[in-house]
Amino acid sequence: MTQPQLKVSPETLIADIAAVFEQCETVFETANHTRHYTVADRTFTAMSDIAPYLNAVDVAVASDEPPTGTGARIFIGVAGQNGCPALHWDAPYFEERRIEALLKPTRYRMHYFHPLNYWQIFDRQTSTGLQIMTGPDQHPAWDLGSPLRNFFQWELASYGGALIHAGTLSVAKKGVLLAGAGGSGKSGTVLSGMLSGLQTIGDDYVYVMPKSLQAYPLFNTLKQDSAGLKRLGLLGHKALPTRTNWQNKYQFYINDLGLTPQPKSISLHALLLPTIAQSSKTTTVEISAKQAFLALAPSGVSQIPGDRAQLYAAAAEVSRNLPCFQLNLGTDPREVSNAIRQFIEEI
Repeated sequence: MTQPQLKVSPETLIADIAAVFEQCETVFETANHTRHYTVADRTFTAMSDIAPYLNAVDVAVASDEPPTGTGARIFIGVAGQNGCPALHWDAPYFEERRIEALLKPTRYRMHYFHPLNYWQIFDRQTSTGLQIMTGPDQHPAWDLGSPLRNFFQWELASYGGALIHAGTLSVAKKGVLLAGAGGSGKSGTVLSGMLSGLQTIGDDYVYVMPKSLQAYPLFNTLKQDSAGLKRLGLLGHKALPTRTNWQNKYQFYINDLGLTPQPKSISLHALLLPTIAQSSKTTTVEISAKQAFLALAPSGVSQIPGDRAQLYAAAAEVSRNLPCFQLNLGTDPREVSNAIRQFIEEI
């Protein structure tokens, strides 16, 4: 049976989104597969007929706790199959800022990736999400590194925190954020720290409560290029896939490294901005909250649609509440890790 195509237009956006949810009322009941993920003490229930997609989410999402309640529910479906409607953006262009502004005062959040006709829609009032694709694998290239990321932000935003685009390292649940653009050394620093006995709750995104400075894991994903893996002695490790991802990096997972279990949360005590300094010794230099904010905020805000103001505010509060330092990285990974360990223990 052919499913109807629903039009979504900026002129009638709220009514159109409501109609999409109404059309999808039964898909949660008829989905063939269900998974439960506990993220930042909230339960997310994902339902789908696409088992391989859920299997990928199982690996990537940092969740090994039993469900804690009803929480949010998310349906991942293929347009036109098993009750999932096909959606059509009924406008010449998709203007993300305009749509964010229209939805900001409402219960709804939305992401539309027009090259693939890929939709994510969320109702904050009912904690219900829809991810609609044109095929089982028709998601953006970066999606499986941090699957359901937007839904996590849209749901968890109601509890006083926000997703922060940063890596983490910790000692005995006392930790630091590491922020910076691609090429800053952030991911390599996290990975080398783990191999030297430091712990992490994530290399890319974490959930942070800016007032309490408590941070929670979201994803197990690690990414590193071949040069970085060679430097750390991991090139050829059994955890690595045979092919690189869309960034020409190897994408693998914390649990594949055979390390001790990582913490369920950490308290944050500093914000570090790694810089590849090519020096013999790793050093730290105190910097202003403004400098730290400018490194921390832009990437997260640009990658997570719908909550721009809240994400900026969270990054600003974290930058103000934490002491901030530039981390000038030495050339020896073990020396870098030892320096970070000492820094964490002493701060």
